[in-house]
Amino acid sequence: MCADTLITFCSSGVPVSANQDGTKIYDLPHGFYVAISDDISRSHQVVSHLYREMEQFDGSDPRILDLTKLAIDRTAEYVRIWMRREVLAEYGVSLNEFLEAPQLAVRSEVANEIKNRVISTQLTIAGFSSTGNPILLFTDCVNTQEQSNPGFFCAGAGMGAALDWLNFREQKCFLSVPRTFYHVREAKQYAEVNPVVGGRNHTLLLRHGKPMVNVSEVRPTLQQWVSAMYPRETVALDKSVAWDQFAADYGIVD
Repeated sequence: MCADTLITFCSSGVPVSANQDGTKIYDLPHGFYVAISDDISRSHQVVSHLYREMEQFDGSDPRILDLTKLAIDRTAEYVRIWMRREVLAEYGVSLNEFLEAPQLAVRSEVANEIKNRVISTQLTIAGFSSTGNPILLFTDCVNTQEQSNPGFFCAGAGMGAALDWLNFREQKCFLSVPRTFYHVREAKQYAEVNPVVGGRNHTLLLRHGKPMVNVSEVRPTLQQWVSAMYPRETVALDKSVAWDQFAADYGIVD
């Protein structure tokens, strides 16, 4: 998982300040992690609700994928209620008035605004089943997608550029960890063509049954690969020697 570290603070939907040293990746129950994209305070509310929903089931349950999807659905319903409350407040209408007063003068306007109101929070959720199957989900709090092949999602302001770069690299789930790591770091840097994507990054390696490893720093191995392969062929990173270099440089215990 990889995200920039530029977090934005908004007031009434308008960006008012930013911090280059934030984080957009958070841990969830059962070894899952989530990357967020949106105003930081609003995203935290969504992630906190998702965390509480996922706490309610057992991570060893063989239905963990379906249970996680249900947790996302309940979080999306929470967001819809939240959006409705915001719209009603803007119109100065109580929930009882909206639900029970058929002659309410602004009923149609409120109903249309609720229908059209879209929250910009996007969540990319990753983890493993109890048997080690990778789980990768994306939601915009309206629709949820699951993906296994090619095995990646891009989100946020830099989504288009990152997606283009990973497709240029023909990224898919069958590539090695070092090669995927390198492609993701390239895609993150390419996404910086968008001025609201920060220049720093937060990158995590997740593996089933093993501790998360922070691989955010630019280490000598990555510098060597950039010199040798940007933007040339990266097939050499599928060889075992590349894993040995990567693991040694980032202190990864196999």
